[in-house]
Formats: sequence, C-alpha cells, structure tokens
Amino acid sequence: MHLTAQGIVIQTIRYSDSKLIIKLLCSNLGYKSCMVRSSKRPTNSTQHLFQPLRILEFDTDYQEVNKFISIKTPRLAAPLHNLTTDPVKMAMTLFMDEVLAKTLADDYANDRLFFFLKNSILLLDDAINPKNFHLWWLIEITRYYGFYPSKSEGDYFDLQQAQFTGMRPAHPHYLEQPASGILFSMLDLEWPQAQSLELHSSIRKQLLYALVTYLKLHLDNLREIKSLDVLHAVFH
Repeated sequence: MHLTAQGIVIQTIRYSDSKLIIKLLCSNLGYKSCMVRSSKRPTNSTQHLFQPLRILEFDTDYQEVNKFISIKTPRLAAPLHNLTTDPVKMAMTLFMDEVLAKTLADDYANDRLFFFLKNSILLLDDAINPKNFHLWWLIEITRYYGFYPSKSEGDYFDLQQAQFTGMRPAHPHYLEQPASGILFSMLDLEWPQAQSLELHSSIRKQLLYALVTYLKLHLDNLREIKSLDVLHAVFH
C-alpha cells in the first residue's frame, strides 16, 4: 500500500558505514523501524534529517508483515529553528527523546500521542522561556500513557496511587508541600500558562526527579534516564 506519512525521529542507530536504523513514531502506522542509506561523511546531505525529534514526511510502500518499513524521499515536515542552537532546548530535546526511546514499545500506535508530540516539539522550538517545558511535557505525556494524575484534594501527591491525598503515604514515593501544590496547579494547563509560572530552581529539580520516578512506578522496565544529569547541569 503506497502512502505518504509523517514520523518523529526517536532513535538513530548506526548499522554500517552506509546504513542507519531509524525508529520513528508515525502517524497512522505507529512506532516503526526503517533502514536508510546515510554515510558518515560530513558532506552527507541527509544526516540532519535523522537527529532526535525531527519531524519527517516520507513516502512508503507499506506492508504490515514487514519488520522494517521502507521510506522514500524523506524530508522535513516542519523545519526547526532553535532546538539545535539553544543549550537549554538542546538538553530538553535529548531528555524527551530518551524518555520516548525507553517507554515506547515496537509497533505501539497512538495517533493522539503522535500529534501531541509533534505539537510539543514545535512549542519548544518557539518557546521564549523554556525552563518549565520538561515539567509540563512530563505531566502531559502521562495523559497518553494512561496515568494522568487525579486532581483530588490533599497536601500530598502519592506517586504510586497517582492521586493527591490528605494523609502522608506510608511509602517514600510522594510529594509534599510546596512541590505537591505546584504540581496540582500545573495540571490541565496549556503551555503558555505553564511557561509563565515562576518556579525556584530547587522546586523545578524536585518536580523533575519526582515525575521521572512517577514514570518508573507506572511503566514496567523503565531504565535509568541518563540525560537527567544533562538537564541538571544546564539549570544549575
């Protein structure tokens, strides 16, 4: 079946001197792998297409039984302007990409997630003040993974139960005030509202590590997110 699709680059693996294996979250097709020709030479005109979170458009002769999809004439569907030059946005791009690479399963299909990711990449590229973006993004992505926090009353956020509670949980996986109150205030915010929040760096760090723990508690086999250290270095 011949069709034109869009895909977000999640992972690029060097297979040989002349070939790359690319993992893409695609509209209509889900999370797929493809093999493309791309040499190591600096003059290679296609290498820039396969950087983390690039949004591509391509043609394919799709056959469901094939392990790899074929992609023809890949091109940028939405050119990005700041993600490759702004150090904060670059760090966030690496972080977001690593989270996706370690949480998406092969053949996973969710068009709502695809369009959220596409829109969020464009929002980050255009963001004037991106310092809260990774927090807003982590909260929002749980909506598509099926464990968005329940906005109940209480001073504590129980990471295991995914809800706020008035009683301190008996386990160590919880947030308390003021961090839990800030998390509560960020629920259901659009990015322009989240962007305007003034957060102290210590609160931002606390929320980041709590939200990564939250993912680990609700997603099986989630490994260590190494780019956390990169984000920490950028913000401090």
